Amino acid sequence: MPIKLDQQVRQFLSCRILLRRTDIHFGARCSRPRTGCRSLLNGTLKWRLYEGSIRICNQTVVALMKFIQNNLAGPGICVAVTLATFVVVYYAIGGAVFPTDDAFINLHNAQVLRDGYDASYAGVPALVGATSGVHLALLLAIEQFIWPDTVALFMLSALIAVTYVLGMFGVCINAGCSRGEATLVALGSLVVAGALFMLLNGMDTGLAMAAVAWNIKLLTDKRRTLWLPVLCGLMPFIRPELSFLAAASMLLLLCDRDRSWGFKITAVALSALVCLPFLLWYWLDTGSVVPNTVGAKMYFFADRYLDWWTKSRLGGMAIWRVIAMSFPLVLCFYFMRPRAVSFLLTLFMIVFLASFLWRFPSGLTHNSGRYLYVFVPIVLFGVACGLASSFRKQALTLIIISILLVPAGFIMQSRIYASQIGGFSTSLADVVQWMNANLQGRPTVMVHDAGYVAYAGRFPLVDLVGLKTPDAAEVHAAMTYPSAGRLRSDAIARIAEKFKPQYLLAIQDWDDMAGLVDGLRDRGWIVREVYAGRAPAETPRKDIYHLFQLTSPEQRQSTPGQQQPTGGLPG
Repeated sequence: MPIKLDQQVRQFLSCRILLRRTDIHFGARCSRPRTGCRSLLNGTLKWRLYEGSIRICNQTVVALMKFIQNNLAGPGICVAVTLATFVVVYYAIGGAVFPTDDAFINLHNAQVLRDGYDASYAGVPALVGATSGVHLALLLAIEQFIWPDTVALFMLSALIAVTYVLGMFGVCINAGCSRGEATLVALGSLVVAGALFMLLNGMDTGLAMAAVAWNIKLLTDKRRTLWLPVLCGLMPFIRPELSFLAAASMLLLLCDRDRSWGFKITAVALSALVCLPFLLWYWLDTGSVVPNTVGAKMYFFADRYLDWWTKSRLGGMAIWRVIAMSFPLVLCFYFMRPRAVSFLLTLFMIVFLASFLWRFPSGLTHNSGRYLYVFVPIVLFGVACGLASSFRKQALTLIIISILLVPAGFIMQSRIYASQIGGFSTSLADVVQWMNANLQGRPTVMVHDAGYVAYAGRFPLVDLVGLKTPDAAEVHAAMTYPSAGRLRSDAIARIAEKFKPQYLLAIQDWDDMAGLVDGLRDRGWIVREVYAGRAPAETPRKDIYHLFQLTSPEQRQSTPGQQQPTGGLPG
């Protein structure tokens, strides 16, 4: 039975007294009494060391738990919930599936960079049609560790979502919210206006949202760091429309009185250094330092020369839709602070909307209004500022009301997402599969959705919009754009005459909007439907893809007895 510590100490002291009385010292030769006391001393010291080690370990564990609770609990919950959401969606939709064709443009571009050539768009560089060089670079990096590439893109979307939510958490902490409030607002950023489905679309929308969130976080740090110029150098290559926000943020940093000129010079140099590789990449690959995608779409849809009433109606519908899905939280714009950051973000929103309304208002309606979702972090920044200010009562009132209204927007976006996953994505995949199995040789196919058919098909393609076929964009710039769309059918016919495609693949919605089939028929082309993509019964008619066989006017003259068909499936 072990002796208690106080008994050991008393016994040790008594031995020291005995040793002194008998003139036996620790430095003398070994004797029995001295050996016994030394053993007792060693045992006491070992016990002391053991007890001290236990105490240190206990204090370390307590400190670690406090650190985790105070610093990692909120971010940890955000990461866990976000990743769990993506896992649930992954299994619910049956794997790495994406709701739009644009996601497959990213996958095809990465495919071209891996292979070193483009078998679908001959002679076209990979960055033609790539809006976000940063997103494409990240996809290529993820593909080195995860395969197949569709799973890699889905995983990249999940990591971007985590980055976005953590950015929103940091924004709320900087605004003065408690860690609990910051966690709730950050997780709410997945719900407001159905933002989760923008993060799931496989495009650069989520990356742009994450960039804006972290931009606000870094702007509102108590002491701004060099991470802000790094982000500003990347933002124009995440989305071109973030260039103004990046430039304005750098200007605000240069006006910061708390930072030395040495720091500011370093910040400018670092931002330029981060920006330079992407500038060179675009220049060497495409001959331009800016992506061509916005220009190609702008030329095709030709909104700039529309009257202002039509422009206002097109843009206003998209803006009102997003406001309705996030109402009344949008009213929290009023609570944003500090004043300089509030002014910067307000000016960014004004410039962003004005530029779209001037040149490309219909773009605000594309893909469920995805371009407008960069405003979601700004709205929630206003919410966080309201919670941590004298307007807390008003902010809480708006939040309570939004609990009743915001879910409606989330549900609406979820239905659109489910319809796209089960509808036109299924129809498009079915058509491409049929083409691979039934079309002999390598006939040229004209398309308006340039992604999936290039990714999964084996045919030479012509992109009639011009994203992946620059010559088509030049035709629209010369004809469609200045005529405000009136000569769009003539432009498409001229593109068809130049490239002589044997087939046209079009979704019904685009045929109704642009008159693709009727426009070609009116200009002497024979257009015969040969296949319609299969999709679930509840899929709207507008989401079905159709494959048409084309006969040019020259070929038609060589067979004068042929009649203009009215369409239909082959017998």
